[in-house]
Amino acid sequence: MNKTLLGYVPERSPIYAIHPFVKLFFLLVASLFPLFISAPEWNFGLIIFVLLLMLYSRIDMRIMRIYVPVAISMASIIFLAYVVLGGLHPEFTEIGRLLGIRVYWERIRDAIVVYFRILPMIVMMVFFLNTSRERDVIVAMRTLRIPFVVTYVFAMSLRAAGMVIEDFGIVRQAEQARGFDTHGKSLPYRLRKYVMYMIPLFALSLRRSEEFSNALVARGFAFTGPASKTRRADFILTHYRFTGLDAVLTALIGLAFAALLVLRFGFGWFTLDRSVFLPWLENLLLRR
Repeated sequence: MNKTLLGYVPERSPIYAIHPFVKLFFLLVASLFPLFISAPEWNFGLIIFVLLLMLYSRIDMRIMRIYVPVAISMASIIFLAYVVLGGLHPEFTEIGRLLGIRVYWERIRDAIVVYFRILPMIVMMVFFLNTSRERDVIVAMRTLRIPFVVTYVFAMSLRAAGMVIEDFGIVRQAEQARGFDTHGKSLPYRLRKYVMYMIPLFALSLRRSEEFSNALVARGFAFTGPASKTRRADFILTHYRFTGLDAVLTALIGLAFAALLVLRFGFGWFTLDRSVFLPWLENLLLRR
């Protein structure tokens, strides 16, 4: 198993045949797809497509259980903001009342559209972070000739996020080894304990940042002064070849985005008027 930013991928995964630039390009471009798609069934299909890519990459799908509470809480917040706290709209179609609050079909529709625009972006980010290592991010950005300072800061930010998650697990395991367990405790008590985790995590982050800086100084790296203007050889790029498959995948991603724009603005696809799911749901709710 090879360690990625947020998980593990088998050593014989097909994802290693793809250049890191292609994965980063897919994340940047495909994340824009939901912004031009209003029909929720198309965005749901995009989620299924990314999940199939994760299966093809041989990612342990049990890791998705971590993000189920995030998806549920996000849906609850959007529903609360749009439906419950949406205000009074006499021009909308009222379908009922919830604890004295008027519920309108148009607000439910808008909440569904917003939710299924955000969810695919989260799934794509999870796919990227579970199939990419820090080295992959550096290679992708250096392939684009992005300055070293920007590349370093971005890569270390991603690495720091992964290390904080690992340190959090270590702190919890250390408490459990000493006989402490939060099972059965009240929610306010658990929240206070999670706040207290910030102290050791912050101390570990400071220690790691100092280790990073010392390692860079020992290797002759500098962000200011004459040493910062020295041209560095990208030896890491010699371990990756941009093959014909990578060129084809990059072209397909770009063509897919161009086709999306043409179909959306030229032929009116992916709009609410072309949706199949929303009219069915509207008839179902109004029938009651």
